Amino acid sequence: MPIDLSLKLDRVEGITREEFQENYMKPQKPVIIRHFYGKDAPLYNKWTFDYFRKELGDIQVGVYDVEGEERHHDRSYKQAEAYMNFSEYLDLIEKSTTTKRLFLFNIFKHKKELRNDFAIPDIVDNVLGFLPFTFFGGQGAVTRIHQDMDLSNVFLTEVIGHKRIVLIDPKYSDHLYRYPFGVHTSIDVDNPDYDRYPALHHVKGYELELHAGDTLFMPSGWWHHVEYLSGAIGMSIRSLSPYYSTRLKGLYKVGVLTHVDDLMRKMMGPKWQMVKTKIADRRAETALDSM
Repeated sequence: MPIDLSLKLDRVEGITREEFQENYMKPQKPVIIRHFYGKDAPLYNKWTFDYFRKELGDIQVGVYDVEGEERHHDRSYKQAEAYMNFSEYLDLIEKSTTTKRLFLFNIFKHKKELRNDFAIPDIVDNVLGFLPFTFFGGQGAVTRIHQDMDLSNVFLTEVIGHKRIVLIDPKYSDHLYRYPFGVHTSIDVDNPDYDRYPALHHVKGYELELHAGDTLFMPSGWWHHVEYLSGAIGMSIRSLSPYYSTRLKGLYKVGVLTHVDDLMRKMMGPKWQMVKTKIADRRAETALDSM
């Protein structure tokens, strides 16, 4: 039996600042916004595989590949282990099934004028304008379920192609067996092992498809699992949480917890993973007992 992903997500277009702030930002509720940057924003029609091949095809890009990487369920992959010519990579994801993807790719470093192809909408405050990133992937690429370490809000825009996304409220973090000192879990959202992870019976979430022209607002700390259903190009911007307590928690995670995790892994090796697994299991048992 799959995890219950039957919750219904709102889809809006032409939303006002007041509506967005009151209905989604303040309550930290996810929503899909059609044409977030305005129907005529150049990124919706200018950013194509052919355009990037022509303008940036000769650069080398760091490629992540879940099939080729050693699996670390409790942490992020902090750097790519392989590099490709960008033009060859674009050919691959446009025409083939592949698990290779570009993750948090700063394409603006290579072509700064791309920042002129969209303007930050005024419906949202505290946008981290220096942190727009792009995402490239082919059909079959997957970003496993995780939270974002800094606990910022994320506005994920699909420019080309479409993706399947699973969203789960952070209130279920213990039920998801989140590892301490990080933002990951070893569960499989599509094939959950209820014998090993019984708390998953009580998790509910959203399942959606994000199409070209859609922007998904993912509030702070929401768990997300992303599958590429076609060759796709996406972009994200981030904003600070409207709540200072969440901002401080994100700063603590980035500035302290992740470094403690790295240090303990170096000191203890595989035993550290065992310790974290036991803590995650105990927290899930406590969450079940309190229901």
